[in-house]
Amino acid sequence: MAQVTRPRGGDDDVTDSGDRGQMILLMGVVLAVMFVALALLVNAAIYTDNVATRGGDPAGEALEYQHGVVDSTEGLIEAENDAGNATADDVRPALENISRYHRQYHLRRGAATETEFDIYQGINETDQDGFKNWTANASDVRGFVIYIDGTRMANSDSPFSIYVGGTKLNVNRTSDEIVVEGESCSESVSSSIEFNVTSGTLGSDSCDFDFQDFGGGEIEIEDGDNGAGSYELIVTSDENIGSFPSPVKTFIHSVDLHIRIDTPELSYARSVTVAPEGTDA
Repeated sequence: MAQVTRPRGGDDDVTDSGDRGQMILLMGVVLAVMFVALALLVNAAIYTDNVATRGGDPAGEALEYQHGVVDSTEGLIEAENDAGNATADDVRPALENISRYHRQYHLRRGAATETEFDIYQGINETDQDGFKNWTANASDVRGFVIYIDGTRMANSDSPFSIYVGGTKLNVNRTSDEIVVEGESCSESVSSSIEFNVTSGTLGSDSCDFDFQDFGGGEIEIEDGDNGAGSYELIVTSDENIGSFPSPVKTFIHSVDLHIRIDTPELSYARSVTVAPEGTDA
């Protein structure tokens, strides 16, 4: 019996080739759809993670900015104080760099930010027989307290003087009292009498002068050799606060941060005080 073979190149071969081409095209379309879907899922996951990081609401961006600036400032203050004799001029460039870094970071995320700051520098001497003389420039004073050791002050008409914005305060020892001359305040001699210049009190006695009248200017200690004890002054200034002789020490007491951030969803502004022992909003 004769064998029948299908001739090559017939219509059925053309049909099979066309089917295979359609299948390849269909698989390509399916793969493309799968890749697009995968990309959408990845983008959705990234967006969800960002929203979760920001706290899930528009305020998250503002709080992230605030916490970033505050944390950076805290680290800077601690490092500078650990190094010793830190001054406002030492930390001002670093604070400007902190502000610039966070501004650029959040600008890439569509937020405009601004940080201004006031640096409060501390000046002190501890347990001294006689204070050093110095002059400080101040636009604001956060505190000025002297702990007078009257037992180590000479019983004579030789006061040490404090100048506060042009007001001169002479602190002297009489036979048994420490007095602020002409200010109607005195306290019995002891080894630790608190003279709070900013509140206008000597021990438990109120003085006549009003420190609230201080609107900025020079603060000085003169004839400091006639004094004894310890003191601490906290000041800020838009200019160089001054140079101080040893053993006077300087340190960063605190930094007032004035921060602002604007996003498409909100505008946020707050002032935060950053100090070595903590932060007050």
